[in-house]
Amino acid sequence: MAAVPDNLKFLLFGMGPKFHATVAMVLEILAFISLVLGIISGFMDKAVGLWSTEWLLIAIVLFIWGLWAWLCAYTAAKE
Repeated sequence: MAAVPDNLKFLLFGMGPKFHATVAMVLEILAFISLVLGIISGFMDKAVGLWSTEWLLIAIVLFIWGLWAWLCAYTAAKE
């Protein structure tokens, strides 16, 4: 990251590593809750707000988004 100018690092890492780590933790908790709701919806075979497929897709997206936020926090803390 030595090639990135200092004034552009804010655009890459936003609010800093602590903020990104907190966002990653919240997203992972939401992904877990979505996964549990998807499993419950699948076992009940009726919609719990959404059908089980939608809950599982939301859980996957939130997990990937949380992983991205964690990687940003890790990279920003390493700098």
